[in-house]
Amino acid sequence: MSDENLSFTDYFFERITTYFIQLVLRLLVFALVLVSLVSCESDDNSASGGKGISQGTIVYNVTYPYLDSNDIGLNLLPQSMELTFKDGFYRVESVGGMGLFVAGYVSNNKEKKMDYFLKVISSKFVSRFNEKGVKKLHKDFPSYQLKKLDSTRVIAGYECQGYRVSYYSNIVQDHNVWVTRDINIPGMNWCSPFPKVKGVMLGYQVQRSGLVIDFSADVVRNDSISMESFKIPIKYKVISNKALVRKMEEAFIGFDY
Repeated sequence: MSDENLSFTDYFFERITTYFIQLVLRLLVFALVLVSLVSCESDDNSASGGKGISQGTIVYNVTYPYLDSNDIGLNLLPQSMELTFKDGFYRVESVGGMGLFVAGYVSNNKEKKMDYFLKVISSKFVSRFNEKGVKKLHKDFPSYQLKKLDSTRVIAGYECQGYRVSYYSNIVQDHNVWVTRDINIPGMNWCSPFPKVKGVMLGYQVQRSGLVIDFSADVVRNDSISMESFKIPIKYKVISNKALVRKMEEAFIGFDY
């Protein structure tokens, strides 16, 4: 094999490796995003004042407005997210990379416990967060003010009130959130960084480590949900909160979108 061919082969595998690493890192960023901004409610015990369906599934469309549309890796990132809920439990899960990546968590709102699970290729991890652990997880979430808008919007058949989220730091862009009070998920606010208004967000934006992600509910189904849905498979390795977060944060070092 000539030196020219060898050089091209080395370059080709270097580019493939770099691309794969960037894809995995984007997926890890997405995994951290999942523990933010699903619920948005006050300190009372119900996300909707007791109104609306009390079990079912919300399917969100997931888009990446600032990623290059020609990036072939875009199709491997999660395109949807599902939230299932019943009897004070809810589960958030998203799949990407043709099934190689799964991330999400199960929240027990009554006992304030959250089992965060992550699968990257063949590695499977789960870590249980209590209320103190969740606060540590959100400790770097930027300070903000929330202003109710005069406008409403219908998303997935539900009327949503608009709010403007304005951050005190210019590191994160301001954005709107759209909240419905017609879905009943009691105690959902305990693990959310947005405890200031009542409701479940059906439209919102998340920014983490340079990756901007838009979530918009596509459909809300009044499904019959089995409590088995809220159990984590035993094949997932139990690790500490610190170990799970460290695995992700170490991956972000030196990475630029």
